[in-house]
Amino acid sequence: MEDFFSFDGGAYERTIPTRPARTRRTHGAGGDRQELTAGEPIDIYHWAAVALVTALMCAVLGYAAGTPALARAANVTSFVFGAMGGALMASGVVRSLRSRIAAGARLSVARMPVAETR
Repeated sequence: MEDFFSFDGGAYERTIPTRPARTRRTHGAGGDRQELTAGEPIDIYHWAAVALVTALMCAVLGYAAGTPALARAANVTSFVFGAMGGALMASGVVRSLRSRIAAGARLSVARMPVAETR
């Protein structure tokens, strides 16, 4: 039978790969995504969803952890991410309400026709 663990082989000389110099661009070319400008709003609901999914993942990991210390650490992390997700969601709702009030929009619930019973 052949010995598969025989590592007798020649070594190659290591060389450092050369890279072309990178130039800094102020405007992206073609499909490059630009960074956020100073006045561009951040999608708070996206980050709230990310925090809440992370909280759920940590809760599942806390449930599946093998030791009590790991379970406690995962549950604390889940609580922190859940609180931050809730805070981000609340700030998004408050921001949208403030923008509606500033625009003079009506904040009442829309009237829906309901079938009446006698």
